Order: sequence, then structure tokens, then C-alpha cells
Amino acid sequence: MATPLAGRVSADALLAQVLHLERPVLVRHLGRTIVAACPDEVARGASVWDALRRPPRARHGVNPMAGGWIGLLADRLAGTVELLPGSPPDDAGPPAGDVARYPAVIVVDDDGRAVLMAEGPCPAADALMDAVHTRTGGLPRVPPPGTDVRSSLPGAMYEAAVERARDLIRAGDIYQVNLVQRLDAGWVAGPAALARALWAAAGPAAHRAYLDLPEGTVISASPERMVATEHGVAWSEPIKGTSAPGDFAALAASTKDRAEHVMIVDLVRNDLGRIARPGGVSVPRLMDPLVTAYADHMVSAVRAEVREHTGPADVLRAVFPAGSVTGAPKVRALEVIREIEPVGRGPAFGSVIAVGSDGSVDASVTIRTAWIPREVPRAQYWSGGAVVWDSDPVAEREEAWRKAAPFLAAVGSTAP
Repeated sequence: MATPLAGRVSADALLAQVLHLERPVLVRHLGRTIVAACPDEVARGASVWDALRRPPRARHGVNPMAGGWIGLLADRLAGTVELLPGSPPDDAGPPAGDVARYPAVIVVDDDGRAVLMAEGPCPAADALMDAVHTRTGGLPRVPPPGTDVRSSLPGAMYEAAVERARDLIRAGDIYQVNLVQRLDAGWVAGPAALARALWAAAGPAAHRAYLDLPEGTVISASPERMVATEHGVAWSEPIKGTSAPGDFAALAASTKDRAEHVMIVDLVRNDLGRIARPGGVSVPRLMDPLVTAYADHMVSAVRAEVREHTGPADVLRAVFPAGSVTGAPKVRALEVIREIEPVGRGPAFGSVIAVGSDGSVDASVTIRTAWIPREVPRAQYWSGGAVVWDSDPVAEREEAWRKAAPFLAAVGSTAP
């Protein structure tokens, strides 16, 4: 069942029109934006893996996201993949995992053409079509409130955490670890208004997302892909290395940042090797520029020819959580993160996933990601960076605040 929508439409406007429905979402899947609501099934916690192991059941002529799974794999879900110590406290945070199956979705091309796709006649399709035809307007715009922002690692505490990580590197315990602070700000305008403000401040983001969950709302302006699969090929696009906007030449020439980046590319090659045919892993792009409104980054592409009978759960478990937001070796870095960071990562540094009914996958890394707890007038955001032996604690803290620029602009605050 496919019903084109008249004219050119904005994915943001479509999201605004379905916000009153159950569990509205906006995600990216293989070059298109998916807007949906009214799932017919939900899996939470470790049971998300069982849901994603079900055999594909693609339907001819219908976008595979009709009947696909959309949801969150939070950082805490790593404990179902590797044997890890418990995560730091995460008050009012999301569940470790939450995926929902959407029998009807609106598929939006980047040129604004949209089609309502459904497995067949169903209440979800009726609800989406009614919302599109009867509701108007867009995401609400509110002036930044100018609220104070609190860090879980303020000032010298961030620098001390960097030094602690460097001590472990000096001892040969790890090579690299990603250190993260959580920012908290008062916010009363609701998640839709924060989504508009954050997306506007971050600029175009290849993997932006909006997930309405029972505990709160995930709002992501992520530029990073953790993994995607289609037609027997998987690929990841790890980001590592950050500079001020317009300073990519210095970033590319930095021995420290290049070494940091190559470590993670090697880690991703190893992760994808778990599901690849022998000799099937390659790196077609290495240390290319990725430009955002607030920072320049280095990004690579790692490609794998996937073994037969490899399903979405196999692919996601092979790479989750992303090496770019953990460190190397990955398992020890995950342990160190749980030792050093004082609070949990919430939805950040996990993944928003879109898994089609044909088995295709598109999964982001939830960097540049905010969380608004249900019934709590605040917004949270996580930012940080990789620590290696050459790291300077002051520079690392400054980098973490540079990555917070979209959130600070959205709430009307400045870095300390």
C-alpha cells in the first residue's frame, strides 16, 4: 500500500502533525527520512535483540520501513553484548533498549516528495493519513530561555578525569578512551521546541532523529553513522578528530589526531570483520573532511562484504557500541568509562536504529544528542572526546564544550 502525499512537504512539518499520536518518531534510513507513529509492537531491554533476529519479510513495492523496527540502543545495552560492570547512575534516563515496529510510515525524499507506505490497511495508516490531512503548522519556535547549564565534570574535574585516563594509558591498560560530560539545563517548552532549536543550531545532520518514548524524548543531530547494511554489504563511517570550524587543514596535519583516528578505524575494521567474508573488509575512504556548523571532523568509511545468513541483530551486536565513542581496546575502554564518568550516558553514545522488514539497517551514533525526561522540566546533553597519551587536559575540556555548541545555542547559554 503506497499513497503519495500532494506537493512538497517538510519532514519536520510532518513530524509536527503526528506528535499527538502514540510514539511519534523521525529517523533516517538509507538516504530518506522516515516519519511514523502508532507502532503495533514494542520490545525493551535485552529483548530488542530477539525482536531484531526475526527473519526478514519484505513486501514488493513497499518501502521496507513499513513493518520495520525503529528505536534506541542506549549505552547501557552494551552490558548485554559484553560482560561489563554496572553503568553509573542515570536518573530519569531512558531504558537500555527500546524498539518499536511501525506497520505504516511516511517516507520523505530530500526533495520533499513524500509517500505514505503501509503493509496493508491498518489503524496506523489511517491515523497518519488523518493527521496529515487535518493538522497544519510546524515544530514550535521558542526564544532560548538563557538558562544556566551544569556539567557533571565541571572545570578541573574534567581535566582530572583526562589525567586519570592518561595514567591508564601510561600503564599500558588502554590506548584510547572516550570521556564524556553530561550537561543539564532547565527547559519547560517541551521536546518539539528543543528539536527545532537544536536542529537549527547544529545545521544539516545526516542522522538526525526524534524518538518519543514513555520515559522521555530523544532528540539527535548526529552526523555519524555507526553501521548500515544493504544488499549484502555493511559499512560504517567513524568520526574521530575535531577542530574549530574552518581548521581542517591543521586537524589533518595533527599527528595526535591522525593516530587517534587510525586507532578507531582499525577497531571498526575488526568489529566488521566478525560478520564479513574472509578478506571482505576494506577502507575506501580514510580521514576525509566532515564539516559542521560548529566543528570540523575527520571521517572514514569502512566497508564489509557480509557473510550469508547474517541478520540485523548480528550486524548491530558486532559494532555496538561504536568504537568512536568508546575507545581501544573496546571492552577495556567500556570498563574505564564506567569507572571514570560520574553519571550515565542516557541515550547518548548509543545508537538510533532503523531496521527494515527486508533486513536492511541504518544506525547512527547518538552524538549531539539531547534527552528530555517525561514530566521533568530539564534537558540533558552529552559531549566529550577521545583521550590518548598526547591529550592535553585543557584542550580536551575545550573540545568537549565545542561539541556542546548546538545545545548551548538552543538553550541560550555559553560555555564556561
